[in-house]
Amino acid sequence: MNWLRLRGQKGLLGVDLGTARIKVAVVKGDCLLAKGAVSAPAGGWDNITEMVAALAEAVQETGWRGRKAVGAVSGERVVVRYLRLPRMPEKDLRAGLQYEAERYLPVGTQDMVIDFAILDEEPAGQPGQMLVLLAAAPREQVIQYYHLFQEAGLELEALDLIPAALCRALGTTGGEEESIILDLGEQWSQVVLARGDRLLFSRAVRVGCRQLVGGTLSSGLNRAVDLIQEVRRSVDFYRSQGGGGFNPVRLWLTGGGAYLEGIKDHFSLELDLPAEIASPFSLGPEFAVAAGLALRER
Repeated sequence: MNWLRLRGQKGLLGVDLGTARIKVAVVKGDCLLAKGAVSAPAGGWDNITEMVAALAEAVQETGWRGRKAVGAVSGERVVVRYLRLPRMPEKDLRAGLQYEAERYLPVGTQDMVIDFAILDEEPAGQPGQMLVLLAAAPREQVIQYYHLFQEAGLELEALDLIPAALCRALGTTGGEEESIILDLGEQWSQVVLARGDRLLFSRAVRVGCRQLVGGTLSSGLNRAVDLIQEVRRSVDFYRSQGGGGFNPVRLWLTGGGAYLEGIKDHFSLELDLPAEIASPFSLGPEFAVAAGLALRER
């Protein structure tokens, strides 16, 4: 894309640091301003010099002249919990979670960066309650992200969660309709329950494209069955926690795995839901996370 066209344009760069590819996008309002993608270096975070070079190359490919960016923190050590708590002012919630976070997390909080978001101030059928997302990431991992972006010439404005970015990217497509988003990455998948652009629940599953297409045909099918079961468990768990009104009308497929032959029809049949391959801003399903991160300022 032409450099001059983007000069003076404002917006955030959404950065999706995938295992196989690094994807970036700049979105302003309902318009796509720029996108770029490059292969992720072998070794990933263990090869930080090449990660910096790859991210800088992806940004250069966009022709974007800004510096402000948003990334998504993920991995086995990132902990996400969905809590139903008595309604209270946000300042009281923040003060309380500073002391009570260890009750809800499976790890100590000393070396973790902790944040929260109020997802629903009054869930249907639960007067006096609110739905809160509590997230924790290792402090060293957060610092590593900031250094990576800085070395690539970017200012990291915020670190978000992949499920929140997906809801943001797809939330404009169906008003307040309830849906399931299944993001199929290289090594991990994300099961996301959404109402419009609001995140209700999510679960990270260590089944991705590599497991679905690698090995024998039977092993790939077995992993697909595992993933379908995780979707069902997620819906059942959310309903059991007081979200009984959740009735999805659609399954969205995102991530590079959405292109796998037959995957859409297979999941649609097994989950008894119409399935669609999502393509926010006509970018393709692999850019859904990057687009959602870029929309964070809206």
